[in-house]
This record gives sequence, C-alpha cells and structure tokens, in this order.
Amino acid sequence: MSRQIIRLFTLAFIGIVLYSCGGAKKPQKVEKVFWPLPPEEPRILYLGSYHGESDFKGKSALDIILGEPDKDIPRNLIKPYGVAARFGKIFAGDTVARVVFVIDPKNKKVSFIGDKPMGKLKMPVGIDIDSKGRVYVSDSTLRRIFVYDLKGKFLTAIGEPEGPGKLERPAGIALNERLGRIYVVDVLDHRVKVYSLHNGEFLFAIGRRGTKEGEFNFPTNIAIDRRNNNIVVVDTMNFRVQIFDSEGQFIRTFGKIGITPGTFSRPKGVGVDSEGHIYVADAAFNNIQIFDDKGRLLLFIGKFGFGPGEFNLPAGLYVDRGDRIYVSDSMNRRIQVFQYISEAWKKKYPDKYRELKLFKPSNLNKPQEQ
Repeated sequence: MSRQIIRLFTLAFIGIVLYSCGGAKKPQKVEKVFWPLPPEEPRILYLGSYHGESDFKGKSALDIILGEPDKDIPRNLIKPYGVAARFGKIFAGDTVARVVFVIDPKNKKVSFIGDKPMGKLKMPVGIDIDSKGRVYVSDSTLRRIFVYDLKGKFLTAIGEPEGPGKLERPAGIALNERLGRIYVVDVLDHRVKVYSLHNGEFLFAIGRRGTKEGEFNFPTNIAIDRRNNNIVVVDTMNFRVQIFDSEGQFIRTFGKIGITPGTFSRPKGVGVDSEGHIYVADAAFNNIQIFDDKGRLLLFIGKFGFGPGEFNLPAGLYVDRGDRIYVSDSMNRRIQVFQYISEAWKKKYPDKYRELKLFKPSNLNKPQEQ
C-alpha cells in the first residue's frame, strides 16, 4: 500500500510540474502539413486530429498521466477502429470502450451510440451513415449490423441467425443508397454479403475463400466508388485490393505482399474519393497509400510517429463526399483528418489553394513523402 501511495504522489508531483510548465495549455497551432512537398503540386492537406472531449474542454498533464477517471464510458478515444463522417459529425467505433463516439467539432461536444441497453454494442467495427441520418454499425462479437438514429436510438438490426445471411464476423460495411443495399465484409466466412437497406433481407454474397481472382482470405474493409457503384474490398491476408461491380462481378485486383511502395503488409481501411483515387491504410507500414482506379500507386503519406500525418497502427479509413479523409489512428487514440485537393476544391477555395502553392514548410514540420 505504501508503494502505491508513493507512486500516486510521484505522479501527482510530475503532473503539477508539467502543468506549471504549460502542460495544460491548448496545443499550439500546427504549421501547414501537406503532401507532396513543393515544388510538386499539393495533393493532400492535413486538417487536424480528434481524440474526444479533451479536444474541446482541455486536459491537464495530470489527467494524461493518471488516465481517464473511472466512468462507465471514457470521454476520449481508447482504440478507434471504424470511422465515418456525415452531417458535420465524426463517428468512431472504439473496440475497447465498446461504443461509437460521435464527435461534433462545430458544437464542441461528444455523444455516444450503442451505450444504451437497447442496441448495446460489444465490438463496433464498421460504420456508415445514410442520407436520412441512420447510423449503421457492425458488431463483430454480436454478429449483427445495428441501426440507430443520430441521437443513438436503436432502430433495428440486420443479419440472420441461420442460413446464407448469417454473419460470422462482420467488419467493414458500405452503403449504396441508390441501389438500396448494404455491403458487409464477413471476415471469417471470407465473403462480402449484401443485404437490402429497405427490410434487411439477405440478397446475395460475393466470393469464397481462396487466392484466385474474386476469392478472399480474411477480407476486412470495403468502400464504394460513388462514381460507378463499384465496390473496393481489402483482401487482407491475400495482401491485395479487389474491385467488383455492384453485382459482385470481378473487375481487377492490385497489390501483393512486400515492403516496397505499392505492396502491402497489413492492409486495413479503404476509401475512394470523388475522382476515383483509392486510399489504403496499412497498419504495418503506418502509412496511407494512394492509388488510381487501375491500381497504380500515386503517392503515400505517413510513417510511424505521433505528429500530424504520422501513425501508430492505422485501421479504419473513410472518404466523405467533400473528399475529406478520416483515418483511425488506433494506438495514438485519435482520428486524423485530411483533405484531398481535388479540382473541385481548388475552384471552391482558390485563395487557400494559392496559399498552399506559395507556402514554404519549415524544416521542423516537413511532411514525409515518397
């Protein structure tokens, strides 16, 4: 007991010292970070990071040292995996806290989904949101897709207890409202299962276990190319990405195991922007690789670290309709947000684009690139 008391006082003393040195102050504004470096054309801009309530209410050094207070739900992310964004909010599924964090930067608050007895989550993984504000969350332990409204009220669940529509371990999900479908990656069944958004009915499945084209080996995540309804699947243990049309017909594959740019070691999250670029998070490389829709590598960003554009086991990835890129930086306990500088963005924000073109990063804040 005496050792515990000594340790507590020691930590408290360290916290007080750090606090007096400015530990509780808000972090200084980060210099612009973007990829690639001048004189190349800027393509990806770092926008910021979100951890939870500490982003809005502040957090002292003592809080950081001692950790979260004993509460039913932590107020900051512990280990985020799935991520999505819509209606100005960021939705992050935390596999340790067992809830979906709803981070509202505009109103500077955090709420939760899946924390109530009805629709209580155990292992939230994949997330997506439809145009009516319904939030879809895959739970890999409960083997269902849970559906909520934006306030966290449980509405229904998708997934059959038996038969072809049974889910073994659902992970990544993606909605196609134009077709009225939800695509669900079933990791242990090595397939993508497709259900109706209207009534939850199982429609069909894509693939089977194997290494050939159109087959999977522990797939994890999925995204929709909104231009053409194609689906993009991370075939994790085959170390590749596969592309299918909306009906599950194989189109192409790219990637292989390796340690060089364009190869994969532990591919996880995936997203597609408005111009068809495919973003793949690799948890082993601690980076995001960016490909065109034919699978040709264009750029990669990130490395292991704790600063802007640096990662520690990135997992889920989501690209919203404004080409903002959200990455679950799992072991850094945060969601990092980036902006793809599309032609539409340049026209909408000409002054910001001009500023980026003229900006000269300092040596301390130069982003790492290919």
